[in-house]
Amino acid sequence: MTEQGPIDLRSVRSAAEGAELAVVIPIRNEEAILWDNIEKVATCFDETVGRGRWKFLLVDNNSTDSTPAIIDRVLEAYPPSRKLFVAEPNYGKAVRAGIEAADTDWIHVIDVEQWDLPFFRWSWLYRDRYDLFVASKRADPAICQQPIYRRFLSWGLNSLLQLFFAFPGSETHGPKLINRVALETILAKCVLDRGQYDTEIVLRTIRDSKWVVELPVPYAEVRPTRSFMLKKIFFNLRAFNRLRKVFKQEPPQTGPVRLHRFCREDVLAQVAPPDAVEASEPQTDAGTASEERRRADTGS
Repeated sequence: MTEQGPIDLRSVRSAAEGAELAVVIPIRNEEAILWDNIEKVATCFDETVGRGRWKFLLVDNNSTDSTPAIIDRVLEAYPPSRKLFVAEPNYGKAVRAGIEAADTDWIHVIDVEQWDLPFFRWSWLYRDRYDLFVASKRADPAICQQPIYRRFLSWGLNSLLQLFFAFPGSETHGPKLINRVALETILAKCVLDRGQYDTEIVLRTIRDSKWVVELPVPYAEVRPTRSFMLKKIFFNLRAFNRLRKVFKQEPPQTGPVRLHRFCREDVLAQVAPPDAVEASEPQTDAGTASEERRRADTGS
């Protein structure tokens, strides 16, 4: 008889009750890359989560090209995926619509041109140890190929976050894996839109002393930027000012900051090759985080 490992009760429940993971993707006029990228990430989800245990929540942000037709094609190929529509071209509102529509335990938020499979595989492997996984293109400059003006914008925003909110991380806008159940109350409090919706989720999660982990991911431009630098700066400053007003009404953080970081080599060592993910043993730091969390939860 072949020896079997412990039964994953979450997988058993998923098979009985439906999808365990919702993949939220805001989309606007992405006809050139949508189908090919969807196929790439879908293969990873099938291998890592299991076919039928995940679904796409594709949010059409008022596309004017053939994107809606491609989305319909995706729905046919990957049931039980769903399509949502947000009329105003607004990234934050599109992401919010996807998150609010999710009925799964876990939500993975990505852009159609920005995702990282090792990040997802590592996050899924350690999903019971953290409440929020954040991918950071700023955490490792050796694997970041951002143009200088984008580096400047990212540096400027994160410098403001560190100055006014004592933000201890390096990124708020990258792909994320979210424990919807653990962060349900936090997500309900978020009121911002555009790029600062992501930021608000991360800030509130850290302030609530939830368990957060930041992982570096590579980044490279896959298409020309769609808005001018001055326009981006204007929108970011306006949204940041609104963020400050919102948090002025919030009490200061009093609990501990539970933020962990791993380097890219740590991530790749755990998830390469892909078929060895489930057999990999946790590294020391990850195991320590699990023990610290157990003690915090039990009061021991």
